[in-house]
Amino acid sequence: MDIFTSIDEIIVYAKDKLMLDELDVDIARNGILAVVGLETYRAGNPDVEKAEAEETPDRLLRAFTDACVKSGLIEKEKAESVGAAVMETVSLKPSQLNDMYFGAGGADSRKAREFLADYVKASGFGKSSNPAFVEETTDDGVCVKATGEGKDELIGVYLAIDELIAYAQNNLLLDEYDTDYARRAVCNILGIDSYAPQEIDNEKVDALDRPDLLIGALTDVAGGLGIIDPMNAPAVADRVMSALSLRPSEINDIFDSLGGKKATDFLYDYCVKNYYVKKTALERNIRFKSGYTRLGLEITINKARPEYKDASSAAAGNTPSGGYPECTICPENEGFVGTGKCALRKADIELGGESWFWQYSPYGYIGKHGIAVSSEHKPMCVDDKTVVRLMDFVDKFPHFFIGCNAALPGAGGSVLSHEHFQGGEEMLPIHRAEGKIKLTYPKYPLADIEVLDWYASVIRVTSQSRQVLSEIEKAIREGWENYSDETRGIIAEDKDGKHNAVSLTMRKISNGRYCLDVTLRSNVKSKKYPDGVFHTHPEFSALKKEANGLLEAQGYFILPGRIEEQMKTLSDCLVNKQPLPDDMKDFALIYDEIVRDNGREMSKVDAGIYIKEEFGSVCERILGNIAVFKTPEETADFLAGLGSFKKN
Repeated sequence: MDIFTSIDEIIVYAKDKLMLDELDVDIARNGILAVVGLETYRAGNPDVEKAEAEETPDRLLRAFTDACVKSGLIEKEKAESVGAAVMETVSLKPSQLNDMYFGAGGADSRKAREFLADYVKASGFGKSSNPAFVEETTDDGVCVKATGEGKDELIGVYLAIDELIAYAQNNLLLDEYDTDYARRAVCNILGIDSYAPQEIDNEKVDALDRPDLLIGALTDVAGGLGIIDPMNAPAVADRVMSALSLRPSEINDIFDSLGGKKATDFLYDYCVKNYYVKKTALERNIRFKSGYTRLGLEITINKARPEYKDASSAAAGNTPSGGYPECTICPENEGFVGTGKCALRKADIELGGESWFWQYSPYGYIGKHGIAVSSEHKPMCVDDKTVVRLMDFVDKFPHFFIGCNAALPGAGGSVLSHEHFQGGEEMLPIHRAEGKIKLTYPKYPLADIEVLDWYASVIRVTSQSRQVLSEIEKAIREGWENYSDETRGIIAEDKDGKHNAVSLTMRKISNGRYCLDVTLRSNVKSKKYPDGVFHTHPEFSALKKEANGLLEAQGYFILPGRIEEQMKTLSDCLVNKQPLPDDMKDFALIYDEIVRDNGREMSKVDAGIYIKEEFGSVCERILGNIAVFKTPEETADFLAGLGSFKKN
């Protein structure tokens, strides 16, 4: 039997015999992969009926470990401990099992005793994966206990583990029943087979609401002792924090019980506390509001995110090398070592009658920045269902805005292979933009339709009616998708395919009205502009080589991390009246314009102000580049030309 089929049969068995929740299947499968160091997976061919007929996991584990030994993943003498670790991954935690046991009456109930005995047999409980811990069954349920036999040279590691356990109890809802269960998991991740309890500084730990200090201490001491490769410290930290976190089913139970803003706040806080959202690092990102721009654009330099110079590199960067998961936002990423998402926790939601989920972005461009993702891996698509899903989302979470990128390479998001939205709990510059030209849709005269006073071509539709909003959005979208005007460089379709699409952003505003911003986008190319006629033009690419997605189109520019050092170099050159170095020649326009507008004499403080002013000016012009119509009047003329809209 091949490894993947054996994994699938273990999962089938765990769902049938061990009450493995469907929401925990991905993290359980990924946990099995991590146990043996596999960083890829493909669906096997499990014998479901045979797996479900097993009363103990022995045959399934033997098939798995034999396949691993044959493949050279593990040594034969490690098979028993590997099998135990696999069962720990797919079984209920002690706290979960004991809750059921006590809920059924505990030791005083024959039914409860039989339930516990059956589960212990089916899970192989009692065979610990690590000799530093034992598994026991008593009248008080099941428990994992440390033997207390440590090694002097590892005291620093044990102390770091104990501090993290205390932190997890304070911040990650780690149950008292699960403390040694979690300790064992951390020891297994580190590859150590001993442990002894240490006296921790409770005052220090109690003061922490982020794990950065503690997880850093663990990886530092483990790296210093040669227990882990320091280069692998981020992956180890990710696995450790996942081991200390609630399982996905538990997260979803809490999320669903809270609902609305309380639910999204809970999930965000949890993802910060379990180190998935690297808030401490993100707070070091440079961010400024360019008050020098006409409509208050905002700019951030995001040092956590890689820069993709074109659509193909963006697609490659968002596709795991092993082909599993299919992309970096697929649900199977939850708990997966290969994409660094062990600590990821998401919440299932329903949009448009389909299964989606909400998760927060570790990059965190904006306040509580997250993505809503289809549970099915299918390409980005903006169609009649899209606006319905967006309305469903803001009905559930009216404190968020949510948006959908145009499904166009070079004019949309970096992950076009998987349908998703993105949003956050923050007002963007475009949300403050006012209408410039009002129009009506005679069939629904009460709907508010206006072309915004904005750099790009944006139409705002406001209505309390879902049907009205859907119909008007469809009229705009289909009208634009089929519109061509070669004098403006607009070509709906040619030999390279379709070029016109819309991006949509939805909010709930006063009186429960839906507010939809429709941005007209095009990715058509020309000889003059081989990267895109309505893309950042070459003279501005020093700041922004990537496609301008949903956030940029709304006035929030995400610049790559390289810009921080380039700003310092630019400042030094301006202050010292020196030419730009060869590797910054593409900043010549920015340099020259700053000197032209402000003269040669400037202090370091002045240079910093002038650079931000110039960056804002360049971003304004980039938005002008992506505008398919260069004035609100032209956009209004386009709408009126469709025949279903009237100018006021």
